[in-house]
Amino acid sequence: MNRSDAQKKAATPIPVTAISNGLAELNFDSDRLKIFYEKVFPAHLFFKWLSYNKMKTRDHNTLQSIDDKEIASNYFFHREFTFTLANDIYCRYLSFKTAEEFKTALVSRVPHKIDLGAVYNISPQRHLQADKKSFVPQEKEVVFDIDMDSYDDIRQCCSGAKVCQRCWAFPSLAA
Repeated sequence: MNRSDAQKKAATPIPVTAISNGLAELNFDSDRLKIFYEKVFPAHLFFKWLSYNKMKTRDHNTLQSIDDKEIASNYFFHREFTFTLANDIYCRYLSFKTAEEFKTALVSRVPHKIDLGAVYNISPQRHLQADKKSFVPQEKEVVFDIDMDSYDDIRQCCSGAKVCQRCWAFPSLAA
């Protein structure tokens, strides 16, 4: 998509579906999501945040043959990411050497969902090269995963992942 096509796409109205209770629901648009990842998503800030300022320092005693100079943060490189693509395609054990590499993956794959995993002792992309016992999580933030479809038996308007203003009360109370 060239620049003028992207500008035309951005200028067209966002598709909206009317809902019976008067609220509007935005329809998902992969083309706009790609533009978001390309132009708006703060990949460098995201990288900095998830690196916890643990940037890679060069040790002059490290053998040059095993020092990967492209890695900006071992902490970020050892974190597992999972992308959920269109049609619920899961891409696990992803890791990225730099913020630029992370952004390039977002723009090219256009994930509908990004899950942040644990920080492992080795890069998750190398998990098949290691013995299962040696691929060990070192750290992970506390995560509370509240799925909207868990409330389908008591919700009266929406179901599945759809959430309206009324349904939002359920995960709010759960949190």
